[in-house]
Amino acid sequence: MVIKPVVTAVYVVSGIHAFLGLMNLIVGVIASIRAEVWRAHSVSPIWSGGFFLFSGLLGALCARRMSSYVIMCFTAFSVVSMVSAVVCIQLLRLGMVNHTTDGQTFKKEKQDPLIYVALAVAGVEILVCLISVLLSCRIAKVAKEEMSKQRDGMFHVKVLGQKDIVVVTRPNTGREELTAV
Repeated sequence: MVIKPVVTAVYVVSGIHAFLGLMNLIVGVIASIRAEVWRAHSVSPIWSGGFFLFSGLLGALCARRMSSYVIMCFTAFSVVSMVSAVVCIQLLRLGMVNHTTDGQTFKKEKQDPLIYVALAVAGVEILVCLISVLLSCRIAKVAKEEMSKQRDGMFHVKVLGQKDIVVVTRPNTGREELTAV
């Protein structure tokens, strides 16, 4: 059965999303507590961690329900999380350099190791988001096939005239049974 490995993969990827989100939230909170002045690079892991965490929750919901709306939300939020990870990386890069008033930029002498941790988490999250988008497309295909199989088991009734009723057990096979009332 194809459905089991895909659902398991979505659960695993959502767990990774949630883990990376919690890790980024913790790094962001620690960085903002330690910072003398709040700057974009010290709080950006908090925002991106929130997006990662919510993507993980949507992924778990997607694997559980497999409805088209939840699958689309998971796909869209994975893309949004990827964008937030890219923005987080750019803001974290600003925390690694000093800017002077005459436009010069130079590397800080004392680097914060939390910036490197947050950069690594955001980089891994970009890869996880790409995998999530691919998996959400796969689970959408599986959900469509499952829905089609459920419809095949149903029967349809067509009324041809006043007294003629056609019971169609499978719409694809063309097998019809005519019953007069």
